[in-house]
Amino acid sequence: MAETEFCLLGPLLVRYDGITVPVPPGKQRSLLAALLLKGGRLVPVDELIEALWASAPPPSARASLQTYVMRLRQSLAGTGQSRISTQPDGYLLALGPGELDVDRLELSVAAARQAARLGSWAQADGLLRSGLALWRGEPLADVPSQVLALREKPRLREMWLQAVEARVDADLHLGRHHEVVIELKQLAAEHPLRERLHALLMLALYRDGRQGEALAAYQSARRVLIDELGAEPGAELRELHQWILGADPALTVAGSAGGPGGPGGSGVPRQLPGAAAHFVGRADELAVLDAIADRSLATASTVVISAIAGTAGVGKTALAVHWAHTVAERFPDGQLYINLRGFDPAGPPLDAATAVRRFLEAVGVPPTSIPATVDAQIDLYRSRLADKRMLILLDNARDAGQVRPLLPGAPACLVLVTSRDQLASLVAIEGAHPLPIDLLKHDDSRALLTRRLGARRAAAEPETIEQLISLCARLPLALNIAAAHAVLRPRHPLVALASELGDAQGRLDALASADSIADPRAVFSWSYRTLSTETARMFRLLGVHPGPDISVPAAASLTSLHRDQARCLLEELVGAHLLTEHRPGRYAFHDLLRAYASEQAHAAAPERPDALRRVMDHYLRSATTAATVLRPGFAGSESSQRLDGVIPEDAASQRQAHEWFQAEQAVLVAVIATAADEELNEPAVGIATALSSFLELTKDWADWERTEQTALRSARRSGDLRGEAGACAGLGKLLAIRGSFPEAYARMERARELLNRAGDRPRESTIELSIAIILGMEQRFAEAIGHARRSAELCPTGDRQRQVRILNALGWFNAGLGQLDEALALCRQALSLARAVEDTSSEAATLDSLGYIYQRLGRYDESDAELRRAAGLREALGERFDLAGTLSRLGDTRHAVGDDSALDMWKQAAEIFEDLHHPLARQVREKINAARPDPVLWLRLGSERAELVVRPCLYGGRKLCQGSEHAGAAHVITAGRETDLGAGVTRPA
Repeated sequence: MAETEFCLLGPLLVRYDGITVPVPPGKQRSLLAALLLKGGRLVPVDELIEALWASAPPPSARASLQTYVMRLRQSLAGTGQSRISTQPDGYLLALGPGELDVDRLELSVAAARQAARLGSWAQADGLLRSGLALWRGEPLADVPSQVLALREKPRLREMWLQAVEARVDADLHLGRHHEVVIELKQLAAEHPLRERLHALLMLALYRDGRQGEALAAYQSARRVLIDELGAEPGAELRELHQWILGADPALTVAGSAGGPGGPGGSGVPRQLPGAAAHFVGRADELAVLDAIADRSLATASTVVISAIAGTAGVGKTALAVHWAHTVAERFPDGQLYINLRGFDPAGPPLDAATAVRRFLEAVGVPPTSIPATVDAQIDLYRSRLADKRMLILLDNARDAGQVRPLLPGAPACLVLVTSRDQLASLVAIEGAHPLPIDLLKHDDSRALLTRRLGARRAAAEPETIEQLISLCARLPLALNIAAAHAVLRPRHPLVALASELGDAQGRLDALASADSIADPRAVFSWSYRTLSTETARMFRLLGVHPGPDISVPAAASLTSLHRDQARCLLEELVGAHLLTEHRPGRYAFHDLLRAYASEQAHAAAPERPDALRRVMDHYLRSATTAATVLRPGFAGSESSQRLDGVIPEDAASQRQAHEWFQAEQAVLVAVIATAADEELNEPAVGIATALSSFLELTKDWADWERTEQTALRSARRSGDLRGEAGACAGLGKLLAIRGSFPEAYARMERARELLNRAGDRPRESTIELSIAIILGMEQRFAEAIGHARRSAELCPTGDRQRQVRILNALGWFNAGLGQLDEALALCRQALSLARAVEDTSSEAATLDSLGYIYQRLGRYDESDAELRRAAGLREALGERFDLAGTLSRLGDTRHAVGDDSALDMWKQAAEIFEDLHHPLARQVREKINAARPDPVLWLRLGSERAELVVRPCLYGGRKLCQGSEHAGAAHVITAGRETDLGAGVTRPA
């Protein structure tokens, strides 16, 4: 039966059986909106007149209203029934159940709230997402009535916003705190007085292990409320702030099984992409998958793997995702998904380290805690999945070798793999269940087109439907693209579209691959030729872009267009099924479409080089700006020429810079590799230098090393001495953090030599300081001071950020040598300067140094205060490796005064170092083992014998015993043995 849809959540839209019913602009749109907003109830004549003419109706308003009603009835005749009836006092528009999108959204929200009350958070989330999918932008966007705009738009926006808040709340209960942070930040910025959004953001940040940012979010919200309203935050925000300050355990418990866990905890990942809206057929394949799942849940003796194989565009991913959604609730510990890009023409398949790293982040491992080696990453991944019942979808695998590292050891997990390869060795060795899929059955192909085009339109041209099925060769990707073009051209007969497609098929027969079941180029060509000139240009130039996805600003620079123009063109490509918006504001190709777009870009040869240079310039300038904001004093590579049409992105704060790098990291790695391959050495080195400044903070070992190595090759090829020196220095830092000191010094010496040849004293100053810091890591403090002083001599007078770091380093080295008064003076000077130049990272480092110096001086209260401040800043900045060092020193300070919380500080530090696979973890564990449990010993003082609890502690490299001061010889007797302690037991000085 035909369905009618009335849509107000966006531009006014009427559809009947999937076809748009035209409503003339102006007063008729205002009239229809006014009638619809009453939801099938009587609307008085005076109210309609007010909606159409506001407070100044003409004398003929009633007669004109009757004319508009008559015309509107004629427009709506296409919906198959008489809709508007005349009543004694006004007019009524008849609405069936669910015909108005506003009603459907309200019903979805009500049903979701009921599900939430029952604890069915997955159901609530699904209902809310379904309702929010009805929102198409500004409500009543093309309705000219000022009265309706003032009266109804705020109500509809509020309805949408409440639904969004409820959906985010459900996401938090389902453990998706990491996924909603960026969305919440944007919403809170757009609605700064809405306290509920601030509360949700604080909770999401806290559960994502970002306590410092959660507290900062509260302070930001408080400032806005005081500035704008002159009022303090409400009870909900204030109480949540106190709970976060106290790390209340209740904050880490969500309403779903498994809960999202607190900082560093693991949530319940729900990574499955959205299921295809028009999925049809595949009954046999779905039955096979159901049987495999039943066996998996019944036996749970080994990991069950199903390998879905088939040609490109045949619907492997659609089948896998559709089925995965139907069984998701059978896997309570979550679902993982990754596109392995096995056949992506834009670049090589995803490597095992990157894939495992993404899965580790999904199950709650912070990026800074992921081990450096692939083997260690795989071990951690399998450990995290032990005893879990999870569904893992590995999409678009190149071969079995790419899949094996991602197989969990947990027998209760089910792995679903899609690939164009048959994965024979996975079947033979791992016992995977092969599931080859072919083209759609003929009846299913017809059902797909009928569903997309509407039953009435399909029935009107049955022979053309058969022709389209033949021309698309029953390939689902081609059928969907053809259907999308037909839907976008509702008044064109299908036979005209089929004729165009037939012409394209003839022209492209010569391009068809001999071993392909079907070549989709004909459909792509047809779709491409129907695009407007500007949209077609956007499509082919997207084939130039190296990354796995692209943002609107990058697409604007790629095409030399204004951002609003670029966004509109991207949306047109989404509407034509030639592009997907897989995340808000980020767009990606199906791999076949990327290959076709790349072909078109190469065919339009003159355009490609300029587009590639523009997008490289975009990322070089954007990354350099972000790095400068993120790391004050950053000395990157400026673009030698600023190309026309490039509008780089700006980061106004350290947080925005961090988020930009986080969103673009995978793109930047791909861009750097492409720049190197194309011998565009300047952007390759410059972008790598900027990205490394971020990766040095996050300790993303694999990408950091890969980026520095690529920069090194490009710099050497182009003779860029400064670029080569920067890459050598980056590799030297990486080696030093891992404890490979001889190799680190060799890299640093090479960097210093190159800069000396280039005559670049400022950068040589940086290298000298880096060498000093590495020497300090080895406790070679006297040598370190010499290099730090040399760095100061080379440092430009105006470079206050570097002066802060030099002063702090000198303070630390002097403390290491026991020259505590001089160390204290240097670090106080560094702290004052760091705050003056607003260098938060250097401020944290200097507070850490001061805490250590006060500890050495026995001023434990001051030491504790400074170290706590340093820890808070380092946690907020994401400097996890440095945070571990601060926590370790904080534990030393507390242990020296007998505070049992020292063990908690050491435990946190040890766990971070262990996550980073750093040898300092062993030293911290030794402190823990030495301090717990407290041994009960006998102390003999002359002829007296007394029981004493002795607490060993590490201080200044010596073990001391905490007890009373006595003169004379002291002995400890334990297990029948007597140990001479020398001339008395003393407290730590």
